[in-house]
Amino acid sequence: MSMNPHRVASFTARRCWSAAAAAARVHQQKKPAGPGFHSAAAAHFNPSTSAPLRTTIVHQAALPNTCTPQPHRYLHTTARMATTTTPSAADAAVLIEKSKWLAANRAVTEHLSPAFRHIGIGSGSTVVHVVDVISKLGPAITSPMTFYPTGDQSRDLIKAAGFRLGYVSDLPRGHSLDVCFDGADEVDPCLNLIKGGGACLLQEKLVATAARKFVCVADSRKMSTHLGTEWKKGIPIEVFPMAVPQVLDELARLGSIGAQVRSGLPGKAGACVTDNGLRIVDAVFKPLLTELPQGREEGEEGVWTVDGLARRLIEIPGVAEHGLFYGKSGLEVESGGAQKPVAAYFGMEDGSVMVQTLEKGLVKA
Repeated sequence: MSMNPHRVASFTARRCWSAAAAAARVHQQKKPAGPGFHSAAAAHFNPSTSAPLRTTIVHQAALPNTCTPQPHRYLHTTARMATTTTPSAADAAVLIEKSKWLAANRAVTEHLSPAFRHIGIGSGSTVVHVVDVISKLGPAITSPMTFYPTGDQSRDLIKAAGFRLGYVSDLPRGHSLDVCFDGADEVDPCLNLIKGGGACLLQEKLVATAARKFVCVADSRKMSTHLGTEWKKGIPIEVFPMAVPQVLDELARLGSIGAQVRSGLPGKAGACVTDNGLRIVDAVFKPLLTELPQGREEGEEGVWTVDGLARRLIEIPGVAEHGLFYGKSGLEVESGGAQKPVAAYFGMEDGSVMVQTLEKGLVKA
């Protein structure tokens, strides 16, 4: 029966090191204090009598691909990999945040006039940069302005910046916000949006439609050819709690794929509760079109246009609002009521800024 070279090498090594250990013990008994085990073994190491140990080393060196893996080797490799990959990931994240700030800066520069007095502030990570850019204009510009939030996050941002806080419910009848800055979860080439990933969609729509113009600020991950292509979590729909079962049934009839009530986890057990005390239902549909193919009808085989599905969803009893922002922009109506932005500013992964408008399409800022 053939012998396994690894077992032979291992046995030989153990025998050699046992002999070295015995020699070390003898040596330590003769000396009151001395070096540790390895130094003692080295002191008694004789090449002529310790050839098997050298042979073992040769065997192990000759079989690098078949020897038992050493865990510490892979720990060192993992550490080196982490050292080499983490900075690039961190650099990419920093670059994206920088591009978001640049997009926010461009949007504010082009759409916030010092003469404006009523400013809507939305939700999301890019809006943090919008507030930062506005605060850098200084009190001489911002003190006469009142800022209107779309939810708790934006209210806290407004207060932290020292801006005057207002609420859209206090806006006098017949008056409009001068401009609203907000983010989006997905944007198509026609500037239709999906919003509501942060569960603030009703207030976001109220503030956006109260403004003469709505300006969207986002990052490149929100760009899409059709709504529902990149944002795969579904269209957020704000629903009265008692109507949830009926709304879920109706969404299924309309072709939604697995509509469900959004969970409040990890921050809260149970269902997600909006600032208005309502529930959020996330309804996945097939990617939404801007025009139906000839001969097709809305909803046929679950295929909808953005406008067709938006109108149908708001007709469901128990639905307070949904996260499709569609229809006209502030450039197409005279005094508020528009849901679509006049422009969308995107922070790109390479640090640049792209601007999407209906007139020019997508261009570099």
